[in-house]
Amino acid sequence: MKSMTRMTARRLFTRRWRDRFREKLGVLKFTFDWIILLYLGIPGLLLGGRAYYGLWKEGLPVWLTQLPYPFIPIVLLLLLYSSGGISFYIEAADVLFLRQRPRWITGLMLRGLVASAAVQGVMLAAAIAVLCPLMVRVYGMDWADIAGLYAVAYAAKIVQMLIQQLLGVLTTGWRHLLLRSLAYSALAAGFGAWSAWAAAAGAGRPAGLAAGVALSVLALLAAALGWLRFRLRGRFDAEVREEERQRTRLTALLLASAVERPKAPRPGGSKPWLFLRLRRLTRSRQPEARLAEALVKAFFRGSEWKLYAQMTLAGLAAIVLPPYPAVNLIVYAALLLLLLYWLGGHRKAFFDRELMAILPLEESLAYRSAAPAMTLLLLPAVVVLTAALGAKLFPPLWSIPAGAVCGVLIARWLGGMSRGFGLAFGRRPRSG
Repeated sequence: MKSMTRMTARRLFTRRWRDRFREKLGVLKFTFDWIILLYLGIPGLLLGGRAYYGLWKEGLPVWLTQLPYPFIPIVLLLLLYSSGGISFYIEAADVLFLRQRPRWITGLMLRGLVASAAVQGVMLAAAIAVLCPLMVRVYGMDWADIAGLYAVAYAAKIVQMLIQQLLGVLTTGWRHLLLRSLAYSALAAGFGAWSAWAAAAGAGRPAGLAAGVALSVLALLAAALGWLRFRLRGRFDAEVREEERQRTRLTALLLASAVERPKAPRPGGSKPWLFLRLRRLTRSRQPEARLAEALVKAFFRGSEWKLYAQMTLAGLAAIVLPPYPAVNLIVYAALLLLLLYWLGGHRKAFFDRELMAILPLEESLAYRSAAPAMTLLLLPAVVVLTAALGAKLFPPLWSIPAGAVCGVLIARWLGGMSRGFGLAFGRRPRSG
């Protein structure tokens, strides 16, 4: 009791901020190996620093100079909507103590708002610093224009955080999604309209006028939203729920690819939406072909297809974005080797299942099914990546179908060569 009488809102906030910081640091330590991160981080910082210096002092690539100005507000909007919200440092146990001290709750909320705004300001400043070479050398913006852009984007972030906090406390379900979509769309439209007005402010209008008008509107909107949020009472459970969502945001982000969301049970049972009917994938009716079909159907009916699609889309961007043909070819070859190794591991996991040990399979069947299984698994991704490579190296549209045909041939070749790469296991069939 004596410690509680000595406790103040400032001390309580400091202690909880320190606990949250240690919690996030513990999550990062548990997720990443610091030694490996150190070996990768130092070269990455050196290479990134050298590339950033080149953006200021050396000639810019042609594709970078051809980017339109709306690229800047679009990148900033994506950052604003994905960089987190407000944390008020309220916990569920506070209902027994802090509800009797409303001034303490207000003090915690004010300090939480200031701390969250400071963190977002640093993150936004880092993003603006990365974009500075593009804004100065390509769009001809001076430092006053960049400062105005930062101020307006920061004010828009404050408004976005207050909207997110209010809607998270007041609404749930489809109403929350609908109102949040409408509010974010209106904010994005206003920010885009201001960016277009500011870009055209060089013709007779002072550039600071656009920033001043936008800051005035956003400040009034933020004041109204903040007043409404701090006047809100009687929704302590919803406030704690929103606080837990912000608190566990980093953990959820790190574990999103490792932990699957539990599926709701259905009355008729869950049915796969791929390969609903027993259709043949190959013309052959040999045992190895039928086993390869079962392996491919099990792969795409499970959850692995999500990572397969993500790798394909990421590889598509990695092939198309680099401007140099040699880099495109190197990335393409590296993606093929990565896919080959990853799919080979899934094929081995398929044969390691307990059900496969029960089935009366021939000893050489796993080895014989390697080529057709790997061909079918590689086919969709290799066709997409090869078509993208053809479109990048040979711009006419006819290169896309030509690349797709080459992708089919390359997938067949890689499937047959998977045995030579050491991805086939099992006993080799005896000749004679």
